[in-house]
Amino acid sequence: MSVFLDRLPYTGELPASFDTVGRQPYAGLGYAPDDESAAELCAQLAATHDIVFYTDHWNMRLAGLFPKAGGEVAYFGFWETSGALLLNQVAFDQLYQDAAARGFRVVQGPLHFSTYFRYRLRLGAVPSWRQFNREPVNPPYYPGMLEELGFQPALTFESHHLLAQDVPLVYEQQRTVQEQLHQLPFEFIALTPPVWDELEDEIFELIQQIFGQNPAYRAVSKAQFRVLYNHAYAEGLCPHASVLFRHQPSGRLAALSLCQPNYHALGRAISEHPVYARDYPRLTTRTLLAKTVGVHPDFQGQGLQALLAAYAMQEFRAHYDDVIFCLMRRDNRSLRFLKNLPTEVAHYALFEREVSSE
Repeated sequence: MSVFLDRLPYTGELPASFDTVGRQPYAGLGYAPDDESAAELCAQLAATHDIVFYTDHWNMRLAGLFPKAGGEVAYFGFWETSGALLLNQVAFDQLYQDAAARGFRVVQGPLHFSTYFRYRLRLGAVPSWRQFNREPVNPPYYPGMLEELGFQPALTFESHHLLAQDVPLVYEQQRTVQEQLHQLPFEFIALTPPVWDELEDEIFELIQQIFGQNPAYRAVSKAQFRVLYNHAYAEGLCPHASVLFRHQPSGRLAALSLCQPNYHALGRAISEHPVYARDYPRLTTRTLLAKTVGVHPDFQGQGLQALLAAYAMQEFRAHYDDVIFCLMRRDNRSLRFLKNLPTEVAHYALFEREVSSE
């Protein structure tokens, strides 16, 4: 059986079929990936990556993302497919050949240039919440297809949904931490849009420091960071749970927690970013998403992860019914916080495969 496939090196424009192919697998699923500007990402990252698209313009699209600096790992991204295995075998074989020709040993994905942007697949059954903001979502057959193509999970992640009836258990477990919250040398800065604008440079540097040692992390420029993390993003944050901790003796930012309601149930137009002041009052299900939480390496080991949770708990019951702790790596120490709590769990993975040099 012959397979028609175009191999298209990126020259400033996405394939004309890019969006059409990307939408097709999600028809009727009731969920789809959140909007991400592939055109803007490719335009910005083309300076540091060779980008090659493989597509039949109807049933499958795939991009090879090859760092120009070289190294061990190349990436695949922007992968969407209707499920034709042979077509995907041909496309990935071409990607492997391109990776091997550039000296890469491993291909990982899906990963859109950096962990700042879309990456990973969701595994298993669709969870009760169906989708939260910027959650990796995909047709259920994607993980199995990657395994048929020779990929295996390289990193695994979990999201934990704590139901409303079980929230009191957290308060019981964290009573001592809450009592300590205002006894330590930290200033708590509620993260509102004006605060984000004022402290954007410090926030950017703090996030680089916190997550810079994570597997699969690749540093991004300030301009690339601002594609997703900007004033509009800050407008969607919950001002009651999102916070920066500043170490008072040194004046340095020590930790952050970026939380927001799950706006997905509102069914907003995909181009309309959420705004807490406008959208929170419209929610009928009040679920808090604990999204990006971390402590600067210089301040780790001081219990700040627990203090970040205690800060959010101060006003949680006045504004939310339940909470999802989102996208934590399975070896993350933060999972100890959930060890004895009854939660619904969703699983995710970043996949990899070795590249043959033959």
